[in-house]
Amino acid sequence: MRPVQGPSIREFGENRIVARFRSLASAALRNDVLVGPGDDAAVLMLGDGPRLLLACDMMVEGTHFRLEWATPWQIGWKAMVQNLSDIAAMGGDPSWAVASLAASGDAAERAVEGIAEGLIAAASRHGAALVGGDVVGSPGPLVVDVAITGSVEKENLLLRSGAQPGDAVLVTGSLGVSAAGLAARQRGLPQAEDAADAALAEALRAHHEPRPRLVEARSIADTRLATAMMDLSDGLAEDLPRLCAASGVGARVLADEIPIARPCSALAGRLGLDALDLAITGGEDYELLLTCPRDRVEQVRAAVSDAAGTPVTPIGDVVAEEEQVVLVDSGGRSRPLGSGFDHFAVPSAVPEQGDSPSAKNF
Repeated sequence: MRPVQGPSIREFGENRIVARFRSLASAALRNDVLVGPGDDAAVLMLGDGPRLLLACDMMVEGTHFRLEWATPWQIGWKAMVQNLSDIAAMGGDPSWAVASLAASGDAAERAVEGIAEGLIAAASRHGAALVGGDVVGSPGPLVVDVAITGSVEKENLLLRSGAQPGDAVLVTGSLGVSAAGLAARQRGLPQAEDAADAALAEALRAHHEPRPRLVEARSIADTRLATAMMDLSDGLAEDLPRLCAASGVGARVLADEIPIARPCSALAGRLGLDALDLAITGGEDYELLLTCPRDRVEQVRAAVSDAAGTPVTPIGDVVAEEEQVVLVDSGGRSRPLGSGFDHFAVPSAVPEQGDSPSAKNF
């Protein structure tokens, strides 16, 4: 068979091929699909009860992780968490997961067991169960692929598409810590065995062993005050425009209001990087990005604080679509928010590979 000819994916970028997948899949949907491609998870109808959620994510050695940086347990844990986070983004509860593993016959048996243990640990810790999967031989890199189901009461379902002009834009927790951990790995930053490097230890732990915001998401959904929500897997610069596009709105983000994680601020200078840039463009924080009416912000913040003790920070406002998505500095000057990671970007724009942000769902 001859190779398929034509423009390459790299020429147009990841968003275009994802949009094409969505278009093709959407044209063949059945009437029991309430939300198809385009959100953190699909939403399916099974009778009049809770809605079924379905999501999947893949991790590939050399792109999403390196075996010399992460333990097999951490690889399995993270592969499951990125899927749990998709369920959280919809306001749901995770249920069951299946995992597929492609590995070389030369892979150590103990490494495969470690990945399985990490998958199971993450699922069990957050109320889900690994119920099956597939293992295949491959001459290529190690691949871990997870699909997960969840459920959500129909009144609590949160999508990317409900933001309205005048809403506040909020994030849970703080941003940039995972990106700082990745940058530390990429630059070979040594880890000293003393309290002075607590920031580095925290950044590496956040990067390799992230936590999904399931409790926070459920508390937000229970308020029924949020108008839109998604998780921050690809970075604020990539994900906020995605939410705005789904809602047909723009957004103004105030640079001074973005909650930068303390380890990110502490490490940025040592890494020769800008902490704000890491917080905006770095992915894999798995925090929640949400919108709600401006006069309901304190109710949402109180609900999350009571449920999980996690801070929720207003970082800007939803505006009309024609105003686009911009970052406003302390002097009132605005600029484009930036861009996140693109798996198919031209080589000069791709950061050093290994533990890059997760793939985009379509």
